Amino acid sequence: MPLTNELILPRPPDSMRPDRPEVISDLAHGQTVLLDIGVTFVSLVGSQNNARNLTTGIVTLEPLANLTYHLHPFAESVTVLRGEVLAEVRGRRYTLHEFDNLVVPRQTAHHVTNTCPTQPTVLHVAMGTTSLNRAPVDESFDVEKIPDDFSGYRGPERVTRLKFARYYELGVNTAFVDYFNINLLPDIEMSGGYGRFQPGSRLPAHVHDFDESICIIEGTATCVVEGKRYYLSDCSTALVPRGRVHFFTNETDTPMGMIWVYAGPRPTRLIVDERCATMPGWVW
Repeated sequence: MPLTNELILPRPPDSMRPDRPEVISDLAHGQTVLLDIGVTFVSLVGSQNNARNLTTGIVTLEPLANLTYHLHPFAESVTVLRGEVLAEVRGRRYTLHEFDNLVVPRQTAHHVTNTCPTQPTVLHVAMGTTSLNRAPVDESFDVEKIPDDFSGYRGPERVTRLKFARYYELGVNTAFVDYFNINLLPDIEMSGGYGRFQPGSRLPAHVHDFDESICIIEGTATCVVEGKRYYLSDCSTALVPRGRVHFFTNETDTPMGMIWVYAGPRPTRLIVDERCATMPGWVW
């Protein structure tokens, strides 16, 4: 959701003082789990790097691989990064394309399949917890094929088709889309969406009252955290803990895209003096 008339604070309130450093993770060094035959999950943000109430990572489904029907005691977000996936939620069958997003509420049975016989499908997934578990579901469901141009709600789940989505700016020459938050899905534990940065664009220095995961899915991003600079690409992901002042910018001559997820249901931020992000030791 767009945020307007934001005040610029000289520094964050002391109650937001952080107790953990930021962590940058890439696919080569993430924590890998085999979910099913031909289905792997690489956790980039989670318990392994001291995240709180948030797990994000990359799922790869090999050709024709299937993650069978299951459910979780938490919501799950699934965004297609490469390829195409067939996703079912209690029989409602969606074909998801690049950058389409599906959010499945807690205790809702679902499964995903890569129907392509030759190419893998790559997904970004997010869950508002660090205690991951899933329970198999043996129940059968009547299948309802959902049209490929459908966006919104067919059941409790929500589908966002990026090419039909409403964009807004959070910085000059940026474009953001909300995939999920408490205004879109009641009782959800997290919020998040897609962001695209044109060359030279950036966000203001800001801080959150919850942990954040930022996965760079296109181009190269510069992440500035309290005087330190990191360069992210190819699904590299930043865990920015609660209270760490930061911003992202595109210093290249090509567009940059990200999937951002907050460990809180409302996408709120505090804008602070630039020096809090750019000068080491200035803020805390």
